Amino acid sequence: MLESFNHWLIFNVVLVALLIFDLLILTRKNHVVGMKEAAWLTVFWTLVAGAVGVWILLAGNVQQGVEYFAGYAAERALSIDNLFVFIIIFGYFSLPKPYQARGLLFGIIGALLARAVFIAIGVAVISAFAWFLYILGAFLIYTAYKLAFAGEQEVDPGKNIAVRIFRRFMPVSDDFDGTKFFTRRNGVRTATPFLLVIIVIATTDVVFAIDSIPTVFGITHDPFVVWSSNAMAVLGMRPLFFLLVGMIRLFKYLQFGLAAILGFVGLKMIVETMFEDFHVISELGDIYLALGIIIGILAGSVVLSVVLPNRGGDGDGDEKPREAAMAEPDN
Repeated sequence: MLESFNHWLIFNVVLVALLIFDLLILTRKNHVVGMKEAAWLTVFWTLVAGAVGVWILLAGNVQQGVEYFAGYAAERALSIDNLFVFIIIFGYFSLPKPYQARGLLFGIIGALLARAVFIAIGVAVISAFAWFLYILGAFLIYTAYKLAFAGEQEVDPGKNIAVRIFRRFMPVSDDFDGTKFFTRRNGVRTATPFLLVIIVIATTDVVFAIDSIPTVFGITHDPFVVWSSNAMAVLGMRPLFFLLVGMIRLFKYLQFGLAAILGFVGLKMIVETMFEDFHVISELGDIYLALGIIIGILAGSVVLSVVLPNRGGDGDGDEKPREAAMAEPDN
């Protein structure tokens, strides 16, 4: 089992090293990330996540390894919908494309911090109050319903409470100064729009964490697996964002696939809590089954999007907000 302090230390040291590598090497220069670079980086971070999974299999046990891959697959799927919100944020602030990679990196760091806090809270609450799993399961099912039937949720970064409070205490310049947080205009120290982008992403990360952490707790209660699967899924978000921009039409049925994943995990959490010794196959077999269902739902939503590309009639209705958001950051 991966439970010792050494295992936690090894993983977190590697995680910090990967973040430094991303900051100093991969995003050192501000540039537009093209589809080819995004594809290669997506493969790279996926292989890194796979290597972590193999390490967990070898240093831990098969159950932990399979739970890791199931949690990673679920969190990676959910991160896709989160990236659409980042697109809207970048469009709202007219963030130039060369600065988007650095903005996403800061967003990833914020996402990791938010998830670390919520995982620690979740582990403590679940350990003390087992009935809390019923609440988490019900929350996931409710979130699935909203995602599938509530339609597109309008996101207005200008109404972000953190930004509104920040503007009361700090003047903000109209222009970017590279990826600097602060600049001087007419001798006055002001914040840049880039800092506002980071503030909005950071506060949005908290909402994302509230939605995603219960999902992986529905797959495993192992704190190390919960943290490692979340961290590796978040690390792969940056290149996936740029890949997503070029492949937007593949995701017309994504929200229904994500809703199905959330509903499945929520129901699984409730049933397993209610019937502690119940297994469809076996304890390990059920984890394989969950992994297969999650991957199958995600793949099915993409296949349906390709086979039936014009959801909702002529294809204009539901996809306009997202496609319009894609066009915004072209400034």
